[in-house]
Amino acid sequence: MTRTPSDLFKKRSATNEFLVSSSDETAAEDDGGSVRPDSGPVEDSGLAAGFPDMLDRQGLKQAVETDFGAVAPICILAVRLASQNHRMDASREAGSPSESLTVALESVADVCRHCGGIWARIGNRRFAFTLPRLDGKAGREIAQRMQATLPSDNSVALTAGVAVYPTANATRSQTVENAEKALEHAGFFGPGSITDFDAVSLNISGDRLYQAGDIRGAINEFEKGLRLDPCDTNLLNSLGVCHGVLEEYSQALTAFETAIWLAPEEIMPVYNRGFVFLRQGRTRQALDAFLAAEAIEPGVFEVVFHIGQIHMDSRRHDQARPYLEAAVQANNRSAAAYRQLGACLDMLGLTKEAVQAYKAVVKINPEDAASLSMLGRLYAKRGESLDVASVLCEQSVRIAPENGLFRHRLGRVYLDLGRLDVALAEFELAAALGHDSRAMIEEAQDRMMAFKAS
Repeated sequence: MTRTPSDLFKKRSATNEFLVSSSDETAAEDDGGSVRPDSGPVEDSGLAAGFPDMLDRQGLKQAVETDFGAVAPICILAVRLASQNHRMDASREAGSPSESLTVALESVADVCRHCGGIWARIGNRRFAFTLPRLDGKAGREIAQRMQATLPSDNSVALTAGVAVYPTANATRSQTVENAEKALEHAGFFGPGSITDFDAVSLNISGDRLYQAGDIRGAINEFEKGLRLDPCDTNLLNSLGVCHGVLEEYSQALTAFETAIWLAPEEIMPVYNRGFVFLRQGRTRQALDAFLAAEAIEPGVFEVVFHIGQIHMDSRRHDQARPYLEAAVQANNRSAAAYRQLGACLDMLGLTKEAVQAYKAVVKINPEDAASLSMLGRLYAKRGESLDVASVLCEQSVRIAPENGLFRHRLGRVYLDLGRLDVALAEFELAAALGHDSRAMIEEAQDRMMAFKAS
């Protein structure tokens, strides 16, 4: 089986579970909720006329750097106002703000004004409030005060992310982005949550960049997260995954080994370290790492599958079998695992069991030419159902007509059926495609001559 860098584990922490299952708030976004500049029309675009002091994203960033250039600390709240009355929202004119949103925004903005702050619309139902000379604790209290001003009928929910300047190496304007990342983080806890910007916020941001294919951008986020929390093993594992995908194996191993040193009971960096060894061709070290991962948490599909695969590559078929059986038990939709199990059972002389494994592959993927061909060979090997064997081998050749081995197997079945002319034709095609079918060509020719002589 071809191994690709994408086989590297991501993390199975709470953070990863959040990223896999969209929160109520991020599910409502049309772009997955990523931090981004505005683009295209939004439903609250009509708000500007009613709020002359409302800036846009760029205006806020400029004001933070200039008007508040000598101010510290600065707390920035990134806020999302979500209407809970979807039926009322659906009935209003497209592009016009709902009355509940307008009323809520006025009361929230008024809290900001009383704190001497400035504010801006930064997205669809998203706003940023910059509060001078307030730390994170005070910023959370302001966010709670904003929530307290909302309608008592709970028609609008306010979710907030809190970021403070100075934090690490972030500039004042970058603190706006940090607040947005904290807002994305808050969204995973549901409407009405208030969350501080921290290493987990950067972990989430980095994961989204990773999923979007921006590996370098993800690395940058994970490294920033580690500056906030150098002992975060999820960040270290994620950083190692990114370097592994980019085939920067030395950096990947450093990240995984640091994570293992910090949390030896965590399976992901142990497995990932083994996978990097496998990519480097260091099979013995890879096997040791996978066995260590199996000892931490038995029966994880990726772990037992790779252990079985390494044993198969080393022709230790008896040792491979229990791990491959564990792999298909852990994931009964993995055609690759069933295919490897079928090959293992075949090498152990367990033809009947091998047939069942290859049948499972074909059930998962009816177009798996290799498994169809192997099934045909195994049926022929058992000396029964040669007609079925020929159909299976014919299907494999139809799917992969340029595969010499598949044509060779089809020729063998035809030969067993006594169809000498078509058997010879398949052997000759197999030879032309690079498969060594000389002996079978001679046998077919000899049998044809004997048949004619009789």
